[in-house]
Amino acid sequence: TQMKTLSAALCCYLVLGKVQSPMQLLALALLSITPWIFEGKLTKLMKKDQTEAKHKASEVDLKRRFIWGIVPCLGATLLSGLAGAFSQRSLQMAVGSMKRNAYFYSAEISLCTAACLFVSMGVESFDPRKRKVETIKDNPTGVKDAKYFDYWSWKTLIPITVKATGGILTALVHKNSGSVMKGFSLVLGLVISALLQTALDGKDLAMSQIFGTALILLSSWLHFTSPP
Repeated sequence: TQMKTLSAALCCYLVLGKVQSPMQLLALALLSITPWIFEGKLTKLMKKDQTEAKHKASEVDLKRRFIWGIVPCLGATLLSGLAGAFSQRSLQMAVGSMKRNAYFYSAEISLCTAACLFVSMGVESFDPRKRKVETIKDNPTGVKDAKYFDYWSWKTLIPITVKATGGILTALVHKNSGSVMKGFSLVLGLVISALLQTALDGKDLAMSQIFGTALILLSSWLHFTSPP
């Protein structure tokens, strides 16, 4: 998520010409390392035994891991930032006295997504092998030919409704604040979710979580209060 924010800032500069101040660039740099600190990955990497790392590196095909792991992730990150920049331009662009409506924009995106989904479902319907799923509950001895809406219940509508609401809110954020601001809110949302999960599990906050949260708040404050 933090790399998507950096990608969004770069693509907004290339597509919209929006520059970042030096303090905002510092805030983006801080934001890019906060998830590593929050999850304790940076500490684990610093404490990792070097001989063990070399031994593992010799066993792994580094070239294949780079081509099929890192490169697709970087490509997806750049595409996400580019899509955010084009979305922001579409929503903030005014033609005469007409301005783009964020709700209609969300409906257009949903329609295109639904069309792609229906095409995918139609293609899969011609391949019976992809429709077979293993189920222990209804068919413990074999494989059942499952239909698309098998195992649906009213609870299935909960993530669908939440996802739809999130799409509308994302369009509103793009229109009024921009895709870079959305990146900051996403990282802060992940931190809040982790803190709530920690509180619900009855566990104490680790020092890395406290420091990571403070760093996210600091980077957000620097970015919001230091316009170009």
